[in-house]
Amino acid sequence: MTAPAVLISADMEGATGTATPDDVAPDTSSWAGASRGWIADVNTVIEALLAHGAGEVIVTDAHGSGSSLDPSQIDPRAAIIRGVPRTFGMLEGIDGGVQAVVFLGYHGTAGSGGVLSHAYMAAGIHTLRVNGEPAGEGTINSHLATAFGVPVVLVSGDEAACAEAGRYAPQAEQVVTKQALARFTARLRPAAAVRQDLGAAVERALARLAAGSLAAPAPSAELCAEIEFSGENLALAASAIPGVRRTGLRSVSYTATDAAEWYRCLGAVWTLARAAQQGRYG
Repeated sequence: MTAPAVLISADMEGATGTATPDDVAPDTSSWAGASRGWIADVNTVIEALLAHGAGEVIVTDAHGSGSSLDPSQIDPRAAIIRGVPRTFGMLEGIDGGVQAVVFLGYHGTAGSGGVLSHAYMAAGIHTLRVNGEPAGEGTINSHLATAFGVPVVLVSGDEAACAEAGRYAPQAEQVVTKQALARFTARLRPAAAVRQDLGAAVERALARLAAGSLAAPAPSAELCAEIEFSGENLALAASAIPGVRRTGLRSVSYTATDAAEWYRCLGAVWTLARAAQQGRYG
């Protein structure tokens, strides 16, 4: 196998050291310290990937507006995808010929009990299911990766994020970064231990990829997303998209056989739902 190109989808809520909303929001007193921890995780994985056989590393900023990582602080050997709009959101670059993807710093979905748990912030999502199973951002992203034949080789995040990964990418290496005591309270693992585990997991993952024992699963023949929002106005807004079906006052569903089309339509659902939020009322 030639030296693989690897995409890192870097979210922040599951990174080393984060626990509170202020940790993951720019212009707060907690942001600078939390951001340093997140960047250290990203650089640890870049270094390990290049040390153990990757030929190219691309980092997609997958947090918030997609412009949260400071490029000047990222290992200069990696390319960075930053900004919006995008074709494939948190996985921008997945269609660029990469051979593996890392989900770094991921979090549990809404209602999972995880640290900073949510699904697509500010879209007012109460519950999200894919093909009848509870799902979050990791599940949605994994279906897109699978459609491009790209295996998820490593997932890091809190216990809830890793439990979800066990369903959508059971073959992937996992690194748990923290344990939830409440939604905004965590028992954090020592940073040095987490980064040691990240480096070791990358080494195992690339060895397994080279040996052919880490491959993308067969894609689902059909994908159905069922979304329950926090308010009726959000479901009404989302149902303006052709093919998105209203299933209740606060819920919609969308089904497709093409994963890329499905993923992009869900991105439009989140966008319309965010736009329909109304100040105090949601």
